[in-house]
Amino acid sequence: MWMESLHKQQTMIKNQVQALEHQPYQDPFTLRQMKQQLEQIHLQLKGLEQHMEELIKKYNARLYTILRSVKGIGAKTASKLIAVTHGFKRFENVNQLLAYIGMSPRTYESGTSVKGKGSISKMGAGRLRQLLYMCAWTAKFSNRACRALYERLKAKGKPEKVIKIAIAHKLLKQAFALARKNELYDENYPVKA
Repeated sequence: MWMESLHKQQTMIKNQVQALEHQPYQDPFTLRQMKQQLEQIHLQLKGLEQHMEELIKKYNARLYTILRSVKGIGAKTASKLIAVTHGFKRFENVNQLLAYIGMSPRTYESGTSVKGKGSISKMGAGRLRQLLYMCAWTAKFSNRACRALYERLKAKGKPEKVIKIAIAHKLLKQAFALARKNELYDENYPVKA
């Protein structure tokens, strides 16, 4: 919770610094104070992330190793997944986890006349959703199943953002399945074409 708050503060201050830097008159004192505040938040976040990773390695070492074996999932994402899911014991199935994170599909329609484009719900754990989306950038090259999904959706003409969300979805499903089976990621596992 505190980490989420720090991330929000960091984003807010970064935006304020950018806005201030584009002003015709910049107060050097204010700019310096804001940048110092950003540095302080950065150090706090780094310390919290290290502490969280140490705790996860201490109490969930096997699960951490399993999640890190999935090509595309990094240390921050693995730690956050373990924390949010309570070691993958909090959710009965992957669909519940997808809904909690805010990655479940949502349709927009009203009656019979209004049919909007589908999207993800974006409710729930926004930071984890963001981390998974960032992991998708790596996974589309390093993870065989994600690469196959990328190529299939690209061939259908899907937009890059839609493809990245689908890959993040796939990564979460892989992580959930491996965590439940207590198995490491297998690069040679058969992939659907």
